[in-house]
Amino acid sequence: MHNDKITNSYDNINNSKLLIQNEEYRNKITLLEENIRNLEIKLNEEIIKNDKLNKRIKDLEAISNYYNEANNILELENEIKLFRSYYNFASSEKLISIKFISGNQDIDFSVIAKNTDQFIKIEPLLYEKYPNYKKTENYFLVGGRRVNKYNTLEENNINNNDTLLLQANTFD
Repeated sequence: MHNDKITNSYDNINNSKLLIQNEEYRNKITLLEENIRNLEIKLNEEIIKNDKLNKRIKDLEAISNYYNEANNILELENEIKLFRSYYNFASSEKLISIKFISGNQDIDFSVIAKNTDQFIKIEPLLYEKYPNYKKTENYFLVGGRRVNKYNTLEENNINNNDTLLLQANTFD
């Protein structure tokens, strides 16, 4: 019996130690869980800060792009003013591109001219490239309308990227 008491005492001591250890572990786990929660809160705060900084960077980039684009526009406007001044362009004048073709498809020619140029001034450019058409009586159609050679492109309702069809009558 004495042995049973010793064993019981020993078991009680071991149980007490285990209970104390168990309580210490629980306290450590509680502290670790609290640390994890605090770290998660800090992480979320840093994510929010990071998002705000990224938004600010995008805003600054947009502002920078706007100023770069504004500078490019100003430079382009200055170049246009210089060009207009050099070539005596009025503010109502525009450069337009027109294309010449022929019914037999042997002409494919484009030229750039002012909308205020008389058609008769542009026609010789075509004949420089296609001299055999100097020997024919020619008229031109744009959108089914006959072009008046003595009117301006604008007066003939010839617009940018219009195609003019050359109709030739030979003198044979």
